[in-house]
Amino acid sequence: ARAYLRARRREVMSDPRARLLLTRAYLVERTDERHAVSAAELTAHLECEGFASNRRSVNADIDLLRQSGLPVAQKKSRPFGYYLERRMFEPAEVRLLIDLVRASRVLSREHGDALTRKLASLLGRFEAERLCRGLEQTTCVHAADERVYGSLKRVYEALADGKKLSFQYCRHTIEKTLVSRRNGEIYAVNPCMTLFMDGCCYLLADHPHHEGFAHYRVDKMANVRLLEEPGAPLDPAFDPARYEKTLFSMYPGDARWVRLAFEKSLIGAVIDRFGEDAPIAALDETTFTVSAPVRVSPPFFGWVFQFGGGMRILSPDDVCERMALMVEAARNAATACKPPQQTF
Repeated sequence: ARAYLRARRREVMSDPRARLLLTRAYLVERTDERHAVSAAELTAHLECEGFASNRRSVNADIDLLRQSGLPVAQKKSRPFGYYLERRMFEPAEVRLLIDLVRASRVLSREHGDALTRKLASLLGRFEAERLCRGLEQTTCVHAADERVYGSLKRVYEALADGKKLSFQYCRHTIEKTLVSRRNGEIYAVNPCMTLFMDGCCYLLADHPHHEGFAHYRVDKMANVRLLEEPGAPLDPAFDPARYEKTLFSMYPGDARWVRLAFEKSLIGAVIDRFGEDAPIAALDETTFTVSAPVRVSPPFFGWVFQFGGGMRILSPDDVCERMALMVEAARNAATACKPPQQTF
């Protein structure tokens, strides 16, 4: 057996195809525009791995790699050498993906770090080290364990396979633990899509007892299971981006068309919230109006209130009344928080 293995090893080491793959792996992992490798260095590396090689065989192998589509460039100035000219992803694209991973609360710290390393490896050793320099000093909020990621995997499987989902939906207690809502009732829903907001992932689904989309935070879903019953496909006319603009902190609420008046200085905030195609019109020299569909909810009123009177609701009347009631409740709460006056 040992003799066979030795003979097999010698056969592999003399195989030009194995040498070609090793050359390719070296170029992909260790070269970029800043780090070229000479034919002599490649020859030394191959010989260290047990392959007979010389400058001619290296040049021939690189020509074959180029013919296969690998973008190997040759540096004409000192130091001379070969390097991988471009990759599937640019460094900025990989860093963007890494930042999105690190901003997500779906992954545990260990899983997030592992995925960061996988993404960085797409750039090669030196560019990966340069790109990720300083990441360990940044702080991110992570999931406590892999439970959330496991739930999200099953959500994605259901969406890909067109199946319904079942799960228990949970809430936090004052002790910071999760307990099932409605005494552990099983929710059976038709999953439609996922949305990320504030680092959390939400499942948008059809529930038989819920009008419109129901929103479920994936980190609050437990015992997620795929059902055999097929789910209904999402309406092709549905626009996820437009729907997302109606939401405030993913809070459920009645869908209403609301007309707002705002100061000219808030035009950026309005466009950020409702998009560049929102119908904006001048009310007077300093004030403008916008009409937009929103989910009327406490977070929506909070968004209006944050501008300190620079924005107000014009219509409909019942939404104006709800805003007034919320402001009055906030005023009463602030009054109740005043410390008693001391007499001397």
